[in-house]
Amino acid sequence: MRLSLIVAGIILMSANAYANTNLGQQLSNCAAKTDKLERLICYDELAANAKPSAHIMTTTNTTKVAPSEVPKPPATPNVVTPLVASPQVLSVDDFGLKTKVVEDEVDKIYFEISAVKKAPYGELIITFTNGQVWKQSSPERYKVDKGQRIFIETGALNSFLLGSDDRNATTRVRRLK
Repeated sequence: MRLSLIVAGIILMSANAYANTNLGQQLSNCAAKTDKLERLICYDELAANAKPSAHIMTTTNTTKVAPSEVPKPPATPNVVTPLVASPQVLSVDDFGLKTKVVEDEVDKIYFEISAVKKAPYGELIITFTNGQVWKQSSPERYKVDKGQRIFIETGALNSFLLGSDDRNATTRVRRLK
């Protein structure tokens, strides 16, 4: 059994050395092998002995143009300035370090509560005096009253935390309106 596989491998290698035109046939021969290792060896041998195809390597246009129709390059080259700044090139010493980006975003906003309702599962639905509506998304109990001044701050992974300056606890919320 092994002898026949070795002979088949030698035949495939000699056929591959002769010409690379029957690559499809060689691939189907490799695919027909049942043993995983022999199939992998067959594919590796094909990849090692494969020659680049001429039709893949050509990138020029094959249509011929009369010499009078060839466009002439402009006398002065047009310079295009990039609209986007190129990214900062990092040195070897900076590899893997995170660069700090200064963002002009608001981290904490204070509101006054105009209405508090409860959702069917007990989450708070809070309406502020400016018309924004936020819903509690964490399951813990958190007590707020109408007219209370609270804040909403940014949390990790684009989440928001509702809290007050009077207490040291916060609860996760998401904006509805």
